[in-house]
Amino acid sequence: MANGQLVLLTVSEVSMVHRNIQLVTTCCLLLSAFYVSAAQTGGRVPQKPNVAAPPKTRGPDDNWWAAQRNIEAAIAQLEKYLQESPNSKHAPAARQQLAALRSLSLTQSQPEWVTMRALALPDVPVWRVSGVEQPSDRTRVMIEVKCGRNDGGDCNLRPFDKFPLVLIDSDGELYPMLEACALPGDLRFARDGQVLFSSGRTLNLTVDFAPLRAAATGGQIQYRDANEAQPAKFSLVRKP
Repeated sequence: MANGQLVLLTVSEVSMVHRNIQLVTTCCLLLSAFYVSAAQTGGRVPQKPNVAAPPKTRGPDDNWWAAQRNIEAAIAQLEKYLQESPNSKHAPAARQQLAALRSLSLTQSQPEWVTMRALALPDVPVWRVSGVEQPSDRTRVMIEVKCGRNDGGDCNLRPFDKFPLVLIDSDGELYPMLEACALPGDLRFARDGQVLFSSGRTLNLTVDFAPLRAAATGGQIQYRDANEAQPAKFSLVRKP
């Protein structure tokens, strides 16, 4: 009986070995088929062929906006020409053309009020860029600063002549401040040198920076040192 049991046990083990061999063989075949498929598809799951998107239809105003961009390009070219050849024989005509194109251009800022401190406290004014001019030797930025509080209190402003601004264009290039206009004569000053102006009042200030590159499409204004104000952004090209 012991030998019989030993023979039955050995047969069971042999049967189990056969089943394991079949299982391993099946896995190997499946893996082989997978690698062949992966090699044929570059290791990616086969996808449907890309279908070309239908061509974008042009809107009725596309040609008009293209003309506006051409006007902006002509202004930039004339400004560059006058910078390089201010006394050439064509300079007078170029100045006349430049003035005419500027009067037709849609170049303007897109003003948005933002706070001048990280914390929007009641005495913190808001500011925005209301206009940008580009004479040959500088970039003139018109800035509005408003005291938005309605409780009769004052707002505090760091004057730009003592706390200079900096302009950063659309490509991240910095332009130093050249000059800030004089403040209105009826303003009051705090002990720390900040300007005090009453609630509801808006100050219209002008600040000059170094000339912008012709390729610049916009930028932002912020304090040069210890900046806490949100940047006042502007765009030089108005888009539809």
